[in-house]
Amino acid sequence: MEITSATSAKATYVKGLDDEEEENEEQEVQEEQEPAVTSKEEGDQVSFASEDLDESTVNDKVTGFVQNLIAASNITDASREQLQRYLDTFDVAKFIKDYGPFESVRDISAAMYAVTSGLIKYKEQEE
Repeated sequence: MEITSATSAKATYVKGLDDEEEENEEQEVQEEQEPAVTSKEEGDQVSFASEDLDESTVNDKVTGFVQNLIAASNITDASREQLQRYLDTFDVAKFIKDYGPFESVRDISAAMYAVTSGLIKYKEQEE
């Protein structure tokens, strides 16, 4: 009884898997290297899949973001007051002008993090 045929069949199968993985990796690298636009002719226009978020949406997301920070149990009372004051005086048009335009909620969150990071102090930091 000879086992080499089973072993060589398994080795051939494994080699086939390795070859497929290499081909997939080469294809991914090639796709990454290809430019998104191959040629640009006069009249070509760039269009985006999503439009900029409007003032109402930005205002809602900012309000939710700040309210979540205010609700955090580990921030100081002074931080809560500063955040509430910011929310009370929030000007959505100025915010969009300074940090926008926003194409996603992630953009709004990043801007809000930048704005509020200086307002927040944690109870652990006071001790």
